[in-house]
Amino acid sequence: MNNKKAIKNVGVLFALLGSLLLGTGCSQPSEPSEDSSGGHYHAAPHGGSLVMLGNHIAQLELVPGERPGEWIFYILDGGAERFVRIEQEAIEVTMDGKEAVFKATANSATGETVGDTAQFTAKVEGLSGESRFPVLIDEIVVFRQPFSQVEFNFPEGKH
Repeated sequence: MNNKKAIKNVGVLFALLGSLLLGTGCSQPSEPSEDSSGGHYHAAPHGGSLVMLGNHIAQLELVPGERPGEWIFYILDGGAERFVRIEQEAIEVTMDGKEAVFKATANSATGETVGDTAQFTAKVEGLSGESRFPVLIDEIVVFRQPFSQVEFNFPEGKH
């Protein structure tokens, strides 16, 4: 009799664990996507172009800066809600065939330093926020996981 009760309790435990696992993921509610992926949509916090890394491991946001030719990459969590600091000091990127090096940006207000920041900036002449172009990131390491040859189109992004 005790064996049957123990087996039933284990079954209930697995059912609870399964429902918890199915209920986890990004904290954004599912909404129709603005692209054709049919998935859900995350709003870009700075109005830029979001790019998903892995299965909601992290997101990158590419944003045109305030000055002509200035571009900013923000590293965000999988739900595009919080900044994620990384150790990398530079990110090599090709934008519309133009090579650029996005350099880590220190910020005294947030305590971010080169080697511990979520913001990277570069100057890329001839491209504006109104432009449409392909982007290729050589490699970025987030949460100690490398992502190589990340391709997307600006301003569409990639989810």
